Amino acid sequence: MKTSPIAAERRVDRMTSPAFAEALARCDTLILPIGSMEQTGRQCPLGTDLIVADKVSILLAEKANCLVAAPIPYGDTYELDFWPGTVHVDAPLLGSYIESVAKAFLKQGFANLVFFCCHSLNMKAIDLVCRRLHREGHGVCAIDWWKAAGDAAKGETSSAEPFGHGGEVISSILLALAPELMDMESATDEPSLPGLASVAAHPLGTAFVAYGDFRQYCLSGAWGQVREVASAEKGARWVSKAVEASAGFIDEWREGRLSVVPRHF
Repeated sequence: MKTSPIAAERRVDRMTSPAFAEALARCDTLILPIGSMEQTGRQCPLGTDLIVADKVSILLAEKANCLVAAPIPYGDTYELDFWPGTVHVDAPLLGSYIESVAKAFLKQGFANLVFFCCHSLNMKAIDLVCRRLHREGHGVCAIDWWKAAGDAAKGETSSAEPFGHGGEVISSILLALAPELMDMESATDEPSLPGLASVAAHPLGTAFVAYGDFRQYCLSGAWGQVREVASAEKGARWVSKAVEASAGFIDEWREGRLSVVPRHF
């Protein structure tokens, strides 16, 4: 299988060492994609987040003129590791690993590092890493892909719970990116369980925070209508819009980021 020209130009793991040195001299921003391996309904592959991290990061790198690292494949799936194939990495270990990878790339000479998070639960670890690296004077920012994709899909969905795990939005995007891996014949239109609404009413950032796990949210690891509403056409449109918005954020962040000079007291 041949590597696409765009991937070869942007993915640092597909470059030789001399080619990487030349690319780094031309581009000071690296995207670090982070995925997961987890149950995402009966229709989506276990590597849904990893597939998105792999494919969308290349599109984003091209749009925002960045280089991109090979995706980190596993993540924090603590709330949903009850189904076969789901792989969980504790947040402290995940954070240490992500930080080590990030510092290795920063040591190479990158001025800016974009954490491209394709599994929202990983943001807990990424947030702490970014706070530390920023304190040390590095240029870091983070993108929560599924929130960006959700924003892109607002007003264009046609189901009751389009933003559910494995629901209309996620399934549509996978149909656009990797249709050969989708099993839509096995898809179920499953409403969420009452536990989801209870936890969602008290999220992080509010005065009173409630906690739960996916057994309280759904029966199969996913919820939302997909069989008659998910489509590759929708997914492609939402990917394009979310990539455009993400690239705009990167450009704005790079242009306006203040130089942070460590001070010693």
